[in-house]
Amino acid sequence: MRSNFTKLFFMFFLFLQSGYSQSLEDRLSGIFTDLLELNLVGSPGQHGEHFKPANVAASATIINSLNNFIGTSVSSFPLSSTVAGLTFDFSSGRPVSTSTSLGPIFSERAQTLGQGLLNVGFNFTYMNFTKIRGLDTKDLRLAFTHQDVGLPGMGDSPNEFDYIDMYLNMELKASILAFYFTYGLTDRLDISVALPLVNVNLKATPVAYMNSYTFVNNDTANHNFGDDPTHPLLQTNPPAIDDDATGIGDIAIRAKYNFISKQDVDLSALVEYRLATGEAADFLGAGQSRLRFLMIASKAYGDFTPHLNLGYEMKNSDKDPDDFEVYLGYDQKLSESLTFALDFIGEFEVGSQSDELSFPDPIIVERPDGTYKQRISYTNLPNQSNDNIINGAVGFKLQPKENLMVIANVFFPLNDGGLRADFIPTFGVEFSF
Repeated sequence: MRSNFTKLFFMFFLFLQSGYSQSLEDRLSGIFTDLLELNLVGSPGQHGEHFKPANVAASATIINSLNNFIGTSVSSFPLSSTVAGLTFDFSSGRPVSTSTSLGPIFSERAQTLGQGLLNVGFNFTYMNFTKIRGLDTKDLRLAFTHQDVGLPGMGDSPNEFDYIDMYLNMELKASILAFYFTYGLTDRLDISVALPLVNVNLKATPVAYMNSYTFVNNDTANHNFGDDPTHPLLQTNPPAIDDDATGIGDIAIRAKYNFISKQDVDLSALVEYRLATGEAADFLGAGQSRLRFLMIASKAYGDFTPHLNLGYEMKNSDKDPDDFEVYLGYDQKLSESLTFALDFIGEFEVGSQSDELSFPDPIIVERPDGTYKQRISYTNLPNQSNDNIINGAVGFKLQPKENLMVIANVFFPLNDGGLRADFIPTFGVEFSF
């Protein structure tokens, strides 16, 4: 994690962006070309062509889904709250602190900074993605079926019962170094800008196995990976991937207006616009701009401040549905310099997912006489009607000096939707002026 932080830190000052002859998206898709065109041989002749239709029809959909999972998981990670640790009331002619706690970390409370006040900071977030829809990323399997070469319908030729299983053995890690500032234009209106610098590392050491019906029935495998066709274990390791990309992510511009304060509850509205500045082909950005609206309610009860955020994010994407967002939590003052923050965060997809992200149904291969039938699933990744994301977040804010804040937070998943890490740590520093 330290090496990732160093890489991003120097990238910020040098303002360089990594470049590769191939994007990470191309490298991931290229695994299948390497497998089918370079490694798959047999007798008689070259048989890789016989598996290409399955590659085009099935794996393209699965890879599109993977690419979408990766891009949205990195680019949609929440940015720090626009709330500073301390806010002030100037109505008496001198600044008077209006915060009983140091505030939430990723959610919002209704209070604004105050006119002319500035809050700047940065935080570092590390994400080691290990699950996709509850399946370990190292166990993700894709299957390639044989081309229909005889009469219409799969099963009249023994070759059509042979199929390939490939396990990706994929590892995906992302680091985000986000710089941000919030400025009080008026006592009720804040503006904020966040600049994320992102590093994504993709590793895959795929292994493919030939499930050979022809070997079982004829003692000779009609399709293999260059091994002895009479050998029962037919496998290959396509070229591994170990690449990363570093660059600017999707920049966010935010404005928050406090329209009710000092009542039974404080209410504010926030608008956030994320620019499509991150390179989507390298999973640094979503690939399109997004607009987010958030209603914020909070109220301090002594040292205890609960808050509720209700939002809607318009993603402008044919593949990724809009989200309805719910942030529910509180921050609790533990001492003059220490605050505890707890949040439950839900992102619920609106409408149905694109057909492009629905995996093909299993294929049935059956002998014409009905004496043998096999069912082949193109992937072990389950089809789902949505990929709602529900997380918990626990963190602390420490104020060692009057204008300095140190932040520590951990996200942890509460469901299996989408691409997830076991936990996501964030560390940051804020300064108030």
